[in-house]
Amino acid sequence: MFAHALAAVLLSQALAPSPIPLAPGSFWEYQESYSEQRGDVAATEDATTRFQLTQGRRGLFLVQRGGADPVSGPVEQGPSFLRVLPWTGEDALPLPLEIGRAGPGSSDDHLGWKVEAEEEVTVPAGVFRTLRCAIRTSSHVSLLWIAPGVGVVKETHGAPRRRPEIERVLLRFKLAG
Repeated sequence: MFAHALAAVLLSQALAPSPIPLAPGSFWEYQESYSEQRGDVAATEDATTRFQLTQGRRGLFLVQRGGADPVSGPVEQGPSFLRVLPWTGEDALPLPLEIGRAGPGSSDDHLGWKVEAEEEVTVPAGVFRTLRCAIRTSSHVSLLWIAPGVGVVKETHGAPRRRPEIERVLLRFKLAG
């Protein structure tokens, strides 16, 4: 009986849909604010950046165009994780996304992505029910607000208790398929 229950849980996790739609051709366009301290002056640049899913020989790839520091990279998904390099970095989001779940960390100070809370977020693309995912260290905070079925609707990176170095808010999106 226990083996059947365990198999059902593992199967449901393996079949859990990605909170970020992964159909090639899908795209997300953001208003990006990039801030950096230049001496005593804080400089901010605004730009539009676009992420688009493509299918390559080695699998899905998220291509970034525009923005202060464009980074493209692979998409990797397993039964209990999702890694979308431009958004998550090398760390994986835990799947399914549920409040309190955490991904593996790489050190004592770097504990990996944690699903912290459910929040309503308003961005130019609309109002979304999101799950706030965070990596928090003593020197850096990265936050993703993910609307399941839509993707990342807001993103910030920077030092704790300071203006984010990068902030992106979703302007528009199109899901393929």
